[in-house]
Amino acid sequence: MSANPKPVAGDASAPIQANDARVLIVDDLRSSRMLIGSVLKAAGFTNLDYAVDGLDALERFRDNEPDVVVLDIVMPRMDGFEVCHEIRNTLKSDVPILIQSGVQEGNQRVRAFDEGASDLVSKPINAAELVSRLRLHIERRRMIDRLQRYQHRMEEELHAAESMQMSLLKTPEELAELTAPRGAEVEAFYRASHKLGGDLWEAFEVDEDRFGLLMFDLSGHGVNAAINAFRLHMLINSYKKLRKDPAAWLAQVSNDLYRMLPVEHFSTGFYGIFDRRDRTLTYAGAGAPTPVLIRGDEAIELDGSGVIMGCLPSAEYETRSIQLQPCDQLCLYSDALYEDFDDPTQSLEVGDLVGHIRTGLEQREAAGFADALVRSILGHFPDSMPDDLTILRLEVK
Repeated sequence: MSANPKPVAGDASAPIQANDARVLIVDDLRSSRMLIGSVLKAAGFTNLDYAVDGLDALERFRDNEPDVVVLDIVMPRMDGFEVCHEIRNTLKSDVPILIQSGVQEGNQRVRAFDEGASDLVSKPINAAELVSRLRLHIERRRMIDRLQRYQHRMEEELHAAESMQMSLLKTPEELAELTAPRGAEVEAFYRASHKLGGDLWEAFEVDEDRFGLLMFDLSGHGVNAAINAFRLHMLINSYKKLRKDPAAWLAQVSNDLYRMLPVEHFSTGFYGIFDRRDRTLTYAGAGAPTPVLIRGDEAIELDGSGVIMGCLPSAEYETRSIQLQPCDQLCLYSDALYEDFDDPTQSLEVGDLVGHIRTGLEQREAAGFADALVRSILGHFPDSMPDDLTILRLEVK
């Protein structure tokens, strides 16, 4: 690496070079055009173009968009106000436009800005003022361009990371291939609050008769939570020998999370194993929202409590079991489904959720269980959620 690297285009640290800027000077008077041109050349601007009126200006603008426009108001065929309006509304350009005018009336000045002018410069031209304002707007434009390029790059990277995170989740076809031969159906829904999220669910084979279903909700959301979700996903694919024991498996994962996660980061979790031979669900919870089992007219609340994962160096969990029946429906969900983050006192209790879950089950054929459930609670399905949302439905066949 050299001691004095040469600035490159788009480098935020590179100084503004006046002679790089393309300046379009628009004035019907040749003497005015030449005067402005000589002032700018003396200041170091060499990439100058000239237009004799408004129509000529728009044609030159379309051929080679400038970095800044110095525009007169009073011109034949098309005045400066109309040119400004066309650049903003037809050509959809945000190029800085400096309108030169000797008009002092307030309504004319207001109209200039209404039509999209960036600034006003006096006429007759004050050389120092013109150069100073020109440099200011060129610098602002290039700063905005750099920020927009940076934002675009970040959006592309976020999109790539979002696609990568979604690839960790099983497709409906993969779920059906896993669960149908084992006497069950699983429907899954996931949406991050900010492209990337900290919720994670997974289903996997335990043996030819059993499959595991788990759901985690990591603290926070966005990039940090997503990074933790990737870490957790690596752990999920480890310790396959422990998968038959939900409590032991959760304990091992929790202990690893304690070492891996940053301070004050943690995760709730639920891990259950469905066995088609006797239709049992063996499960363990780690501070998870209460799973709800719908059996005909009965609603059974499962115990999802337990030590939150990643908080203790050696956490222990309890394995529980429940006998399921054909047509039983188990609903798992993250806290975004019932929490009111603006007013926690308005958050739903489990008992309140039961009715909505029943409605979701009754209306799920149209757009899926998650869609029907959220619409039952909120009255609509929002474009964005305040937190990551995961909903899982397990039906015994």
